Amino acid sequence: MILKILHSGLFLFVVFMGIKQGFAIISGETEMMEMFEEFNFNKTEILLFGITTLGSGILIFFPKTFLAGNFLMAATILLLIFLQIQNQNIKGAFIEIPFLAMNLILVYWKHPFTKVLLN
Repeated sequence: MILKILHSGLFLFVVFMGIKQGFAIISGETEMMEMFEEFNFNKTEILLFGITTLGSGILIFFPKTFLAGNFLMAATILLLIFLQIQNQNIKGAFIEIPFLAMNLILVYWKHPFTKVLLN
C-alpha cells in the first residue's frame, strides 16, 4: 500500500514538474533564460526546448504515451546534464541527476493508473 502511494506521488510529481518547467521555459522566466543563454541557445531553441519539456510532461500522464513521454523527458534532462558539464558546472549537472532517476524509476514501475484508466 505504501509503495502504491509512493508510486502515485512520484508519478504526479514528475508530471507536475514537467509541465511547470515547460511553462517556465516557454514564458521566458529570467532564471531559465539566463541558463539557456549560457548554453548559447537562441529564443527559438529555448521555445522548442520548452515545448518539448511541456509535451513530455503531458505525454507521461496518459498510459499509452507514458513510455515515450518518460524517454523524451529523460533525453531533455540528459541534454541539460551534458550542457552543464560542457560549461563546467558540475553542481548543476548533479542537481539534474535525481530528476533523471525519477523518470527511470517511473519507467521501471510503469504507469500507476493503467488499470483504472483503461478499463
